[in-house]
Amino acid sequence: GVATMTATTKVAAAVLCLQACISPILSLPMQVTVNQRAVECLYDKVEKDEQVTMSVFILSGPELKAMATLEGPVAPLDVDSGSALLDATERFRRGERFGEHTIMESKVDFEHLQASFESEDDEEEEEIPENEGAAARRERVQRARAKARERRQREQARQEDTQQKIRSAGETFQTTIQAKSAGWYRACVRGTWYQIVAEMEMRKSSEFGFDKKTGHVVSYDDKAMKEQEKKMAEDTASQEEGVEDKDFESTRAQLGRLRRLLNEIEKKQTKERHRLMVHKATNEHSHSRMVLSSLLETVVYMVITGFQVYIIRKWFSGAPILGR
Repeated sequence: GVATMTATTKVAAAVLCLQACISPILSLPMQVTVNQRAVECLYDKVEKDEQVTMSVFILSGPELKAMATLEGPVAPLDVDSGSALLDATERFRRGERFGEHTIMESKVDFEHLQASFESEDDEEEEEIPENEGAAARRERVQRARAKARERRQREQARQEDTQQKIRSAGETFQTTIQAKSAGWYRACVRGTWYQIVAEMEMRKSSEFGFDKKTGHVVSYDDKAMKEQEKKMAEDTASQEEGVEDKDFESTRAQLGRLRRLLNEIEKKQTKERHRLMVHKATNEHSHSRMVLSSLLETVVYMVITGFQVYIIRKWFSGAPILGR
């Protein structure tokens, strides 16, 4: 006969059943090398009123700067071959349009991510009269408190405004547009005067969904996690003999929390890896600029010193170079 399953065995069976729904979330963005003053692009078909998000992170290069452009339509929706797409984009470059044009262009700079919050200059303190009465003292204290409160409010408002304009180190640059016309859209990264290596993604809401909180299309990782949770929700204990619904539901809830926790850890690891790469590149660039600056200062100092020695020698040798 069949032996009775213990609670531990039941839970183990439920775990094995649910593990089939869990697979590692691996979504590596496309890594491209952008040569000096060159352009690298991703293309995709987009329907009208669809949301499109472009994400960029510059991994390395003498200068962690580039120009990011998300635009379209650059070709009609019925274009299906690479040669036809190339021909349409060339016509687009010459001025032909295939619908209402939408474009978002931004300068991406990963070397200046942090902002320093400089305080306002201290205002001059009000002089205290020698024979100040009690009423005058109360009025002076009230004025001082009002000024201090206004100064704190201005400082806080300035810090909040600055914080909205910067990204913390490790975060990718993202921009989103809504397609006004159907067609082929492209996300491009244009290099500056140096070669760079960048990670690029182009996502559309019809495939990934739109996150109203962030204002961008859902990422690959979040979409994969939602799909796994959906598969787990569709699984039932009836598929495994001897597994009770109570044990199965408890195990599924625990695995769901574990999956979300692992996803958050993966996001933090990616952000930390990006942060370290940015800091390493920034430190190398700062060191190179410091060495170049020191070398230039040394050359200028040597030239000035040599010129001074030449003038002094001419002076004492009796030459009329400086007059008598």
